Amino acid sequence: MAPEIGRRLVVRCDSPLCDHAVLMDPRPVFGAPRYWPASGPSYRFRCRCGHRVACVSYTDNADQAEGPISPAALKLWF
Repeated sequence: MAPEIGRRLVVRCDSPLCDHAVLMDPRPVFGAPRYWPASGPSYRFRCRCGHRVACVSYTDNADQAEGPISPAALKLWF
């Protein structure tokens, strides 16, 4: 489950035949940020397809709350 506000962990299966990914709150699973997995390839996760290599990354804009995108954020894209 993604947190309401804060960094989110993105774990994507590294198999070329699979497109599974998950967006999750790393705090309940890993605790303090110093224990979170490093970005990049990881062997700590196993996909539903059985593949054991995942690509780990984190979301940007950690302070953006869920919900409508603010007009200021839209100006960055358009």
